[in-house]
Amino acid sequence: MSAAFKARRRAALAALFVTALISLLTWQNAPFVRRLDNAVFDAFQRLAPRPYDPAVPVRIVAIDRPALERYGQWPWPRPVIAALSERLTAMGARAIGFDMVFSEPDRTSPEEVARSLSRFGIVSATAYADGRTHDRIFAEALAQSPSVLGSILTRERNDRRPAVSARPSILGTDPRAALPSFNGADINRPVLGEAATGVASVTLTPRDREDGIIRRVPLLARVGDDIVPTLALEVLRVGEGERGYILRGSDANGEIAGHQPVVTGLRIGRHVLQTTADGAMWVRYGGSQPRRRISAAAVLDADIDDASLRGRIDGHFILIGATAPGLGDIVATPMSATVPGIEVHAELLEQILEGTSLARPDWAAGAERLTSWIIGLLIAGIVIVAAYGWAAVFASAALVALPALSFMMFSRHGILVGPTVPFLATIGAWVAAAAMDYLGARRERHEIRRQFEHFVAPDVIEEIARDPNRHMTPGGEERDLSVLFCDVRHFSSISAALEPSDLIDWLNGYLTPMTEAILDERGTIDKFIGDAIMAFWNAPRRDEAHARGALRGALSLVKAAEAMSIGYIAKGFPPARIGVGLNTGPCSVGRIGARTRLDYTCIGDTVNVASRLDGMTKIYGVDICVGEETMRRTDGFAFVLLDRVEVLGRSGSALDLYTVAGDEEVAATPAFRRVKDGWENALAAYRAGEFDAAYTAFSDIAARPSPVLDLGHAALTMLTRIEDVGSKPLAANWDAVYRATHK
Repeated sequence: MSAAFKARRRAALAALFVTALISLLTWQNAPFVRRLDNAVFDAFQRLAPRPYDPAVPVRIVAIDRPALERYGQWPWPRPVIAALSERLTAMGARAIGFDMVFSEPDRTSPEEVARSLSRFGIVSATAYADGRTHDRIFAEALAQSPSVLGSILTRERNDRRPAVSARPSILGTDPRAALPSFNGADINRPVLGEAATGVASVTLTPRDREDGIIRRVPLLARVGDDIVPTLALEVLRVGEGERGYILRGSDANGEIAGHQPVVTGLRIGRHVLQTTADGAMWVRYGGSQPRRRISAAAVLDADIDDASLRGRIDGHFILIGATAPGLGDIVATPMSATVPGIEVHAELLEQILEGTSLARPDWAAGAERLTSWIIGLLIAGIVIVAAYGWAAVFASAALVALPALSFMMFSRHGILVGPTVPFLATIGAWVAAAAMDYLGARRERHEIRRQFEHFVAPDVIEEIARDPNRHMTPGGEERDLSVLFCDVRHFSSISAALEPSDLIDWLNGYLTPMTEAILDERGTIDKFIGDAIMAFWNAPRRDEAHARGALRGALSLVKAAEAMSIGYIAKGFPPARIGVGLNTGPCSVGRIGARTRLDYTCIGDTVNVASRLDGMTKIYGVDICVGEETMRRTDGFAFVLLDRVEVLGRSGSALDLYTVAGDEEVAATPAFRRVKDGWENALAAYRAGEFDAAYTAFSDIAARPSPVLDLGHAALTMLTRIEDVGSKPLAANWDAVYRATHK
């Protein structure tokens, strides 16, 4: 298994771990996830509000600023409210719901005025000859109208209970334990409560006002064993003449909800309502609409036969509530931070009548976690089989698609499936994979720098570290390399002539410029073997012109050795004469070694031949010996064909052996052309078996070595070989190939 695959696998496992962690943290409906989802759903409400249909028969009769200016500060005398109720009834109101509680006596009623004045010894006249009170007047009006009074449910314990007019029929397991529970209530005066057709709750429970925003309205609430409907639900029941509700618990239709009681459905007449498990209903808001409101002053002031006003009331469900600033009934919704509470009840009632639903099904949370896992698995899979870039593309697409799909479910189907959990999982999975990749890449870059800092030029190290996958194949690969071996001539004699401390100084003074010469030509130093140096080109950094770089490096080594020899001689040290073998061809390159110690190196026949060519420099007395493949790839340099040889260990595989005098400038000089032509003519005579002519030519080269390229030692070698060959009969299969017997 390659190191790159292992790194991708670690990144994939990190992505899956974060996906699992996010799924676990959100399993129990974590508050921060719920808040984020709510914020998203609120934005959806603003982007796609429920279209307002004025044909839906719901109107608000508002206690607004014009009404207060006309009839005085609130609360109004109850005969005024009675007159309002009577007029609405006379105009054909289908049901009248009051978003208010009449829990205290009317302080403007004559008996209340008399009671207050009696404390000061003042006796007031009775206003009504028959002794009626304002409450009685209002009660009579309520009794003659399809009216619903509000009540406030409280956490504070008391013995007051709303006078519920209709009780639900329960199917299945009794779900009342799932309903919001209260310990007491603030109720209407008995004379009023008994006269009204229905009594409802106008309370919103804390869990339905999370973050202070009303998103859900509890359709039913519990005070002791009594179930109290919300205002919109009771107004609907009264207006449609229904006697009660059908409340479904678990097992009613085969639904299984574990061991906890839950509400699985609510029906009132023809309306089947989608509720949450605790009997609440999500509100699909359309926002405040002027056409929905009628000022209470307009109703009280208008003629009873006003056709225009009657058309807005006849057959409509009427909700009476305060909308004027300062009356305190202001709430926050997803649409606005300041909305009269009566608007919420009106929007809920409109939604029920329209059949518009907004629900978060039981399967939504499971779908969100499943989507998270699918995305996490896909990111992990893409990281393993493809590149991190494709995983980033997929994650980016998912981050765009998730809110879009969630919005589509909201706008088209009225289903609330939150994007938060899969969104977090997508970000978490990708960040985890990218972080693991970054840490792995950082560790790899550190390892590359550590491994190559003394063997590769700094700019090459940085290039490799930026993109190691491009330059290095974990585990090794077959690649064309140019391999160089360099060692010091007569190093054993030098070692014997110097004290150990001087030898260290000599060797360090030699290796430093040699190293710099190789690194300057962007080569890689493989190892130091005593006085010998092994280097190669085209790995780990790829270089199409590696043969030319290696050859320039070899020439630089010779020049550096000549320069340092001057300094050595000045110090009384022996000079540095080197031999360089250079060969080009296929090699296996990569991290090679034991598990506990891996080195970046190369192996193969090309490496072995380069080492043998280094040994050939001793035989021919030249500074550099070059293989034929390197020569072919470096056209233009000052090459001279020295001989055809068969190096040790490569029996039956001869190669042309070259030396080089310099670069293209040297190759163009007449002096080099004379050296090249002279040697190659002599070599051609030798290969043709014309030993006398070859002997004369090599003798001339040995007697007059050229400063451009000293081939005197090589000529003496060839003269010795001619003498040896000419002293005995020439074999029939003689091929002029020199076969080395030692390195």
